[in-house]
Amino acid sequence: MKILFVTHYSFLYGANKSLLQLLIDLRAYYGVEALVIVPQKGTFSDQLEENKIDYLIFRYYNWLNANTFIKSKTKLILNKFLFKRIFSSLKQISFSCDLIHTNSSVTNLGGYLSKKMKTPHVWHIREYGQDDFNIKYYTGIKSAGNYFSSNASIVIAISKDLKKYYSQYINPEKIRVVYNGIKLKENFVKEYNNDKALRICVLGVISENKNQIEVIKALSYLKNTKKNSNFVLYIVGDGTGKYMQFLKEFVKKEKLDKNIFFKGYISDVDVFLKTIDLGVVSSQREAFGRVTVEFMMNKIPVIASNTGANKEIIVSKDLGYLYTLGNFKQLAEIIHNIDQNREDLKLIGNSAYDHAVNNFSSKLNTDNIFQVYKELKKQ
Repeated sequence: MKILFVTHYSFLYGANKSLLQLLIDLRAYYGVEALVIVPQKGTFSDQLEENKIDYLIFRYYNWLNANTFIKSKTKLILNKFLFKRIFSSLKQISFSCDLIHTNSSVTNLGGYLSKKMKTPHVWHIREYGQDDFNIKYYTGIKSAGNYFSSNASIVIAISKDLKKYYSQYINPEKIRVVYNGIKLKENFVKEYNNDKALRICVLGVISENKNQIEVIKALSYLKNTKKNSNFVLYIVGDGTGKYMQFLKEFVKKEKLDKNIFFKGYISDVDVFLKTIDLGVVSSQREAFGRVTVEFMMNKIPVIASNTGANKEIIVSKDLGYLYTLGNFKQLAEIIHNIDQNREDLKLIGNSAYDHAVNNFSSKLNTDNIFQVYKELKKQ
């Protein structure tokens, strides 16, 4: 089977991490031959080269973005020419494929190519847009929903909550739920800092929607009101602009300089996670919660906000903790209780790992997606 994949960006964050593992597994288990379209070179294309996966670079604009109305309309018009150029380039190299797979809802290039090439199209949706990344469809979500329905053979939603959201706009009969997959970490021993400061991690892009401020507020309450300073928080991920500045100033104002550290982007995050006792996911709304599962795969208990798909991952108290979004005092109390009962770290960490292995492995994700491909091939 030969498949054309389309991704909307060139860096190695959640969506492209999932795609990279899918590409590797599809080749290993099913012999799939892949060609990936990317908008520019970056850390993702570097990984494609390292794994000997073919790719082409074409310039195009995303239709899910935070631009002003005028900029959005301009880019929408430019895409008409850019998409035609991409299609012509593929024709010139006599490219053909069995189907097209778009890796996120952020670009509609795959929908266009599917129509022009008369090829089945799998469209992966990994984001709400407004609720998780504060971005909107240029055309409006109702019009975008119609485009999804008309230009996708099957839509893959990465959680039940995401399917429920998009079923308002896309024909629900076309939507399949396939959870993201994380590569298994087998036969490793996790050590916890039972008699030292509790080592906490927040992992991911630093943005208002990821809501790192709520964790910092909780730790300020823990230290200044509960008088518990037996913790260290590592904030791992890139971030720029006013929000990053706001976080750093808040940490300084609350006298948390010796407790909270901004680590920036870490390429080999699994090595770093070996030192972590507890993970926190405080996002306003997670379409899936890849970071949550990454923590679980590393036997790290997770506290997550009770929004989006978090409730589909942490389905019982023996797998982790849920707190009410916005209630930083409740979050602080959970952290305090964990600090006072360190034996729970290992118990919950092991249960979370087993649950993640059985439900969110990359092999299971690949098998489920390949079944979607087979379904389209039969049509």
